[in-house]
Amino acid sequence: SWRCVMGRKHQINRLEEIYHTVTKNPGRKPGSIARLLGAQRSQVTRALPALEDCGYLLCEDEKGRLWPFEKQPPS
Repeated sequence: SWRCVMGRKHQINRLEEIYHTVTKNPGRKPGSIARLLGAQRSQVTRALPALEDCGYLLCEDEKGRLWPFEKQPPS
Protein backbone atom coordinates (compact mmCIF):
# COMPACT_ATOMS: atom_id res chain seq x y z
CA SER A 1 0.00 0.00 0.00
CA TRP A 2 1.14 3.52 -0.79
CA ARG A 3 -0.66 5.07 2.21
CA CYS A 4 1.43 7.67 3.99
CA VAL A 5 2.60 5.61 6.96
CA MET A 6 5.63 6.22 9.13
CA GLY A 7 8.11 3.38 8.95
CA ARG A 8 7.80 2.89 5.22
CA LYS A 9 10.79 5.05 4.42
CA HIS A 10 11.44 3.55 0.98
CA GLN A 11 7.86 4.27 -0.12
CA ILE A 12 7.94 7.80 1.28
CA ASN A 13 11.29 8.38 -0.44
CA ARG A 14 9.74 7.21 -3.73
CA LEU A 15 6.79 9.57 -3.28
CA GLU A 16 9.19 12.44 -2.61
CA GLU A 17 11.17 11.47 -5.70
CA ILE A 18 8.01 11.52 -7.85
CA TYR A 19 6.90 14.86 -6.40
CA HIS A 20 10.29 16.51 -6.89
CA THR A 21 10.47 15.20 -10.46
CA VAL A 22 7.09 16.81 -11.20
CA THR A 23 8.19 20.11 -9.62
CA LYS A 24 11.34 20.10 -11.78
CA ASN A 25 9.37 19.08 -14.89
CA PRO A 26 5.91 20.69 -14.57
CA GLY A 27 3.36 19.97 -17.26
CA ARG A 28 4.59 16.46 -18.02
CA LYS A 29 2.30 13.43 -18.19
CA PRO A 30 2.72 10.51 -15.75
CA GLY A 31 4.39 8.39 -18.44
CA SER A 32 7.03 11.06 -19.00
CA ILE A 33 7.64 11.38 -15.24
CA ALA A 34 7.98 7.60 -15.04
CA ARG A 35 10.55 7.55 -17.86
CA LEU A 36 12.60 10.23 -16.07
CA LEU A 37 12.57 8.03 -12.95
CA GLY A 38 13.18 4.75 -14.78
CA ALA A 39 9.81 3.48 -13.50
CA GLN A 40 6.60 2.10 -14.93
CA ARG A 41 3.84 4.61 -15.72
CA SER A 42 1.49 2.62 -13.49
CA GLN A 43 3.83 3.17 -10.52
CA VAL A 44 3.46 6.93 -10.94
CA THR A 45 -0.31 6.89 -11.49
CA ARG A 46 -0.87 4.57 -8.51
CA ALA A 47 1.25 6.88 -6.35
CA LEU A 48 -0.83 10.00 -7.07
CA PRO A 49 -3.45 9.44 -4.32
CA ALA A 50 -0.71 8.65 -1.78
CA LEU A 51 1.12 11.83 -2.71
CA GLU A 52 -1.97 13.79 -1.72
CA ASP A 53 -2.36 11.75 1.49
CA CYS A 54 1.22 12.70 2.40
CA GLY A 55 0.68 16.38 1.66
CA TYR A 56 2.39 16.51 -1.74
CA LEU A 57 -0.26 18.34 -3.73
CA LEU A 58 -0.35 18.05 -7.51
CA CYS A 59 -3.01 19.01 -10.00
CA GLU A 60 -3.76 17.36 -13.30
CA ASP A 61 -5.00 19.42 -16.23
CA GLU A 62 -7.52 18.38 -18.88
CA LYS A 63 -4.73 16.88 -20.98
CA GLY A 64 -3.47 14.67 -18.13
CA ARG A 65 -0.38 16.77 -17.42
CA LEU A 66 0.84 17.06 -13.82
CA TRP A 67 1.62 20.35 -12.09
CA PRO A 68 2.71 21.25 -8.57
CA PHE A 69 -0.38 22.69 -6.88
CA GLU A 70 1.22 26.11 -6.36
CA LYS A 71 2.11 26.40 -10.08
CA GLN A 72 -1.04 26.68 -12.10
CA PRO A 73 -0.92 25.57 -15.72
CA PRO A 74 -0.85 28.40 -18.28
CA SER A 75 -4.30 29.52 -19.42
